[in-house]
Amino acid sequence: MSLTDQIKAEARRLGFERVGIVPAGPALTHGYYRDWLAEGYAGEMAYLHRHAVPKAHATGLLSSARSVICLALNYRPPEPAGNAAAGAALRGRVSRYAWGGDYHDLLHERLERLAAFIETHAGGTVHRRGAVDSAPFMEREWAVRAGLGWVGKNAMLIDWELGSYLFLAELLTDLVLDYDEPPAAPRSAGREPRRDRGAENGGGAPALAVADLGLRESCGSCTACIDACPTEAIVADKTVDARRCISYLTIELKGPIPADLREGVGDWIFGCDVCQEVCPWNRHTPETREAAFLGNSSRAVPALPELLALDESGFRERFRGTPIWRTRRRGLLRNTAIALGNAAPTATPASAVTAIGALATALGDAEPVVRGAAAWALGRYGGTAAREALAGALATDTDPAVQAEAKLALAASPASGGPGAVTPHRGAALVD
Repeated sequence: MSLTDQIKAEARRLGFERVGIVPAGPALTHGYYRDWLAEGYAGEMAYLHRHAVPKAHATGLLSSARSVICLALNYRPPEPAGNAAAGAALRGRVSRYAWGGDYHDLLHERLERLAAFIETHAGGTVHRRGAVDSAPFMEREWAVRAGLGWVGKNAMLIDWELGSYLFLAELLTDLVLDYDEPPAAPRSAGREPRRDRGAENGGGAPALAVADLGLRESCGSCTACIDACPTEAIVADKTVDARRCISYLTIELKGPIPADLREGVGDWIFGCDVCQEVCPWNRHTPETREAAFLGNSSRAVPALPELLALDESGFRERFRGTPIWRTRRRGLLRNTAIALGNAAPTATPASAVTAIGALATALGDAEPVVRGAAAWALGRYGGTAAREALAGALATDTDPAVQAEAKLALAASPASGGPGAVTPHRGAALVD
């Protein structure tokens, strides 16, 4: 058995469902990446601009790189027991990848074990470097070139059998290995016409030039992900405006969520799975074999009032070592308040009372971004209790952004609250 075959067998033994190996070289889609950054689609993610130079070539991550081992691991968890509560009032939703522990820890540990195996069987020192999604590496392009799937219209890697609920990882090495040849596009197949929101609306988002790798793609004419996105973040084929993406808004954005996007966030409090949930390629995909990624109702569809009451120590105890740690307490509670506000139109009288009480208490939070989100949410409920809480915040809160939110919420809130008495609040985006 060749060293390449041994590496692939070991990768599968370690739990990776997909493994492909390609020679190191330049990133063929780097021009598209630079154009995407230039359009401002990265939002406040400044690190993506810093990654631009090393992402241009595999040697940006490992100077002696000669081979790239691309790996994929299925994380799709089974629906947790009690998941019917997902449709109940005052519960939020968390993206499936965050139902378990932090995948970075597991993937890096597996990469180290694979690297140790390679060094042992290569018979000498091997220069290598592992990468997961936080590294400056064009991981989806390399995965496509290694035959692991194609990049769909929602800009996610999709495997023909496993779908898109995949964690990607790479191991770069200075070894020369046997390389895979990914499936080429049929000669008669041309790229599907672009579905461009900007073009449909007579302008707006430009159609960035996506490099054609000449490889098989299988989205066809389907636009399910584009049509279903609640905030219209997929502006063109393979092009996501992160500034509108719910995952960006609930995880990466540090300040207030823009007011015109809050309703679109719905009940998502960490990430979003909408574009994957509607994808036909995910209808019959297998569940993960990794126990570390299994979820439960308290993680998948947590109770919103309970989250909004978390202090710093409670947040650390509940979420340290999970992906949700990234958003920190202030971000999670901001998202929770927005989700509570979005629950107002369908809340029962009892649920509305509970929500208003939790939000009124949050008006006293130490974080202005939490207080501002709570004010907006209270304006969605209205009624005496909500309006009194807002008036109190307007009179006592010294933060200008919170005062502005409270003023707008008071103006928008109906005098008598209850289900169906909500007036949508569409104020201007406010900055913390």
